Amino acid sequence: MIWIGILVMILTILGALALLRNNRGDALGIPLVAIGSFAFLYVVQPMQLILTGSADLFLTPAQFSYGLIVSAGMLGFFMWGWLQPGRLRMRPVAASWDARAMWKFGFGAACVGLVFYSIFIERSGGIVQSFSKPHMGGMDFTNNTAYIYDGPWWMLSGSTMMMFGDTGSKSTRWKRAAPYFFLSICLLLAILTGGRGPLFSVVAVYFVGRSIAQRKNASLGKASRILFLAGVGVIVMVGYRSVLHLGPQTSEAPSAEAAFDSVSGPSEYDKTHATASQEFVLHAAILYTVDQTGKLDYGMQWVEFLVLNPIPKLLWPQKTYPPYTGVTWSDIAEQTGIAINGGAAPGMVADLYMRFHLFTAIFMFALGAGFRRLFFYACNLSSPLATIGYVMAYALSLNVFTQGFGAIFVPFAYCMVPVVVFAWVSKRKARLRQTHLMLRQPAALHSEPW
Repeated sequence: MIWIGILVMILTILGALALLRNNRGDALGIPLVAIGSFAFLYVVQPMQLILTGSADLFLTPAQFSYGLIVSAGMLGFFMWGWLQPGRLRMRPVAASWDARAMWKFGFGAACVGLVFYSIFIERSGGIVQSFSKPHMGGMDFTNNTAYIYDGPWWMLSGSTMMMFGDTGSKSTRWKRAAPYFFLSICLLLAILTGGRGPLFSVVAVYFVGRSIAQRKNASLGKASRILFLAGVGVIVMVGYRSVLHLGPQTSEAPSAEAAFDSVSGPSEYDKTHATASQEFVLHAAILYTVDQTGKLDYGMQWVEFLVLNPIPKLLWPQKTYPPYTGVTWSDIAEQTGIAINGGAAPGMVADLYMRFHLFTAIFMFALGAGFRRLFFYACNLSSPLATIGYVMAYALSLNVFTQGFGAIFVPFAYCMVPVVVFAWVSKRKARLRQTHLMLRQPAALHSEPW
């Protein structure tokens, strides 16, 4: 039964790859990220459980197989949604915004983001103290607000705006290099913090943003190679996270095999204590628990989060959230006997399943179709919101598929603030110019001086 589920998952992935086409612009599409994420979470990780003989320690054959079948179906619905709008037709049109103004806004946003993060580093004790422990363990998040320590997202969106705002050959050299300077800072921060998401975001902004801005038609082969290397980098980030920091090392660097096993398989501690941090184990356990308890969230946690989370802790130190009504870690332990480790991520399929059950298929279809249309508008430079929005959605897509859909809310909303301000200012200026022209026409007809 388990091998049938793995075969279905593999065939679904191969079928999804076969449906992608260069002439549709799919090389720069989010489905490649989805396929790679599903391949790792629902093929590599299950195979690791089987090869290490630990599958029976966590899941029954029925739970294991059901986790694979549901994942394959959700990927199929996502691809169906992506393929619905049809062939992408890129029009050779100029951008609909003031390129010089966009570059200035992007440069300003990136500078402000860098200043914000520098303040956070200083408030955390300086560079050495902040990066002295693995995975941001030396940083003071408790006494700081996300409006400061999320500054790198403004560096990413600002860099993207500069790419689209400075495409002319007459630009000075430092202006052309400015976005890549800020991207290099983000890359350095990702390495020092062992951040897999930030690493992928930098690669995505560079590859996708640069390709669309320069109107380059990337091939599926090239995109697959870049994403594969980015995936290797992500695995390295997690596998060697314990040694990616400044200051004295408290542990030796693991071997390549041990680093890969720590990312893809359960640890020895998990095997002996019936705990789980591997995404696939958590995914299958959640699906089973939801079916047994019938508890669903219906997206209410998202609504509460979006309403309450924007309020800074500095203004509301005792900020609390309403009780969660969906499946909890305690429910999973009661139904499956598995204790979930703190910080474990369920993946997007299980995250949506906790909220909508099998109606997750409709959500995945709508998500694929929505990403496709946003991609179409981005490639045709329809608006700054659509164009920069798609690049940033692509940059965050790895976290969405591997952690949960809610992982996009905060960073996407935060990084789009300067873009929204730029779009609003541009629209206001356009209206003022239009009003000015309308007032001049009657005066010209009556030969009155203006």
